[in-house]
Amino acid sequence: MQYFMGALVQLRNTALLRIALLPIVPRLAWRAALGLDLSCGNHEKAQANAIFVSHIMILSARTTAWALAQEPYVRDNAPASVPMAFWNAWDLLLNARGIGWNWSRGIPIPKPSLETNSRIRFLAHAATRAFFYGLAFDAFTETVCSFSPKFGTWRGDSILDYSLPLVPRYLRALEILYLSVWLTYFAVHWAYYCLAIVCIIIFYQHPSQWPPLFDKPWLSTSLSDFWGRRWHQMFRFGLVSLGGVLPAYLFGRPGGVLGTFLISGIFHAIEIRAVGQGGSVAIQVGFFAVHGIGLLLERAWAKKTGHRVRGVYGWIWTFSWLTLWGLPVVDEWAKAGRFAVDRFPGGFKPTMALLSALLPPEVDKGFVLRCLCFGGSLPFLVYTLFTLL
Repeated sequence: MQYFMGALVQLRNTALLRIALLPIVPRLAWRAALGLDLSCGNHEKAQANAIFVSHIMILSARTTAWALAQEPYVRDNAPASVPMAFWNAWDLLLNARGIGWNWSRGIPIPKPSLETNSRIRFLAHAATRAFFYGLAFDAFTETVCSFSPKFGTWRGDSILDYSLPLVPRYLRALEILYLSVWLTYFAVHWAYYCLAIVCIIIFYQHPSQWPPLFDKPWLSTSLSDFWGRRWHQMFRFGLVSLGGVLPAYLFGRPGGVLGTFLISGIFHAIEIRAVGQGGSVAIQVGFFAVHGIGLLLERAWAKKTGHRVRGVYGWIWTFSWLTLWGLPVVDEWAKAGRFAVDRFPGGFKPTMALLSALLPPEVDKGFVLRCLCFGGSLPFLVYTLFTLL
């Protein structure tokens, strides 16, 4: 149904048909989410359900936006014929940021580090990136799992070890939070470049359709900068269309901001509960709601003082806010067994295999991983932070 709607939205005089078909979309999505168990009853594979449900939800959100579109979608400034519309529908399904489409105006796209028209050269670049990000994702995940044996199982565990005194307990939790942010960054990048390779080979897409996904989020000097530009914008169109348009119409810009963040929180809450390990809806939704409030506070500050939040103090504000509200979220991830996800087929763990081949058996590989992950990332952050001074 999503594919068919993607073809219809490119054709004129299809608005009534799209609206008539719209009620079918959430029904099919609901049935798929409830009826398909990609874990096949294996708790160790339950993370696959979360990934599947997240894709179903974001596709449903985007399909809803397509059904309600007032003007036809146009690719490369060329209105589509019926056959071309069905061919372009594949690109519309996979092109979350609308690269080359008229509906993507306003979505910031980072400048690529490699600008080339050669598919072979870009494929080599993407393969290198996919290898690096996949290995980094595995390494950081294994490092998190080294803090507790239960992190590597579907049963999970809290990041707050209450057997420790207060200060060491929260320092440990902050370490896990720090690693979790990086592994999320690497995981999304890894999936992105793997998808880029598939789409360029099978659908013969152009390298320009796969610009960078992030724009150095560690340099964010405000929450607006982080969420609006530097963090990935893959879900922006669907979330704004579903949760932001109507509240913005009723309550102005504050309603649009809060509505978008609330629907994002609901999206993530459903995703984590799809694992089957529970999870607090209030924590997941609350995390995004307070970030919507944070954006409105920044706007109020700019209106009151005449100066936008930025610079070193803006950086401190941004990451203090992210850290404060991020700790409970990562704790929910850990308790739901999110770190037990299989990164590679058959449960292959390249980082541990490499360390086992290079180090003697008696060496604590978890300690080595912590040294490598913190030793490699912290100096990099300190160096980049100096660029803000």
